[in-house]
Amino acid sequence: MTALANALATYDEIRGIAERLVHEHYPGAVAAIIGGSFATGRQTASSDIDLLLLFDYVEHAWRSTIVAEGRTVELFAHDLATYTYFCREFDAPSGTVPLVMMVVEGENIVASGEHYARLQALAQSIHAAGPPALAAVDLQRRRYEITTLLEDLADSRHPGEALAVACRLYEKLADLRLRAAGQWSGGGKHLYRRLHAFDAVVAEQLDSALRLVASDLEAGQQAYAQLAASVLAPVGGPLLHGHSLPAPAHWRSPAD
Repeated sequence: MTALANALATYDEIRGIAERLVHEHYPGAVAAIIGGSFATGRQTASSDIDLLLLFDYVEHAWRSTIVAEGRTVELFAHDLATYTYFCREFDAPSGTVPLVMMVVEGENIVASGEHYARLQALAQSIHAAGPPALAAVDLQRRRYEITTLLEDLADSRHPGEALAVACRLYEKLADLRLRAAGQWSGGGKHLYRRLHAFDAVVAEQLDSALRLVASDLEAGQQAYAQLAASVLAPVGGPLLHGHSLPAPAHWRSPAD
């Protein structure tokens, strides 16, 4: 590791690393976009560089992790067709659009042209449209999962088990709060960031409830119960009795 990788690098330093990497190894890129933490000013001393490379054509999209000048770089390579497919067919249905956010929040560090303009317009349109509405069966499944997790948490007397359940509940409740309101969701730190940007009150309540489970289990159980009730209320409340999830008829092995 270099001194740069061990220090809180400036954006200009990171931009320089990315520019040299693209110039030396990917000169055919028609756009190279720095996204992630460095694009939003949330970088830490160990943050990697998220770099989206756009080419006129690739046989297939690819992702790789490399180290450039002591800094970890996460590369995402696409052309417009593969980018469109990943965003619309793979990412958007899940409610998270990391590739879209790289373009919306990031900076193109090579000369902009028609390809980048089309990429930017595509990303902006997907982002503005929001995620697909939750289907009724998906919403019922989410309500059921949260309800059963709440029961597990309420019944738990083991601190380790309770914390494991509480972590799952955190993700389920945060994601449902966002998706039920027609907002893009995220994973890990991005889930917290998106929830905090949309509903800071619920984000802080979730954070507090999770910390309480670790320090005062009974108080944490109560906090989760109250918070879950408020998140579930607008979408039909808790769900246990009557929940059914039929499997597809073709899910069977041939008879012996």
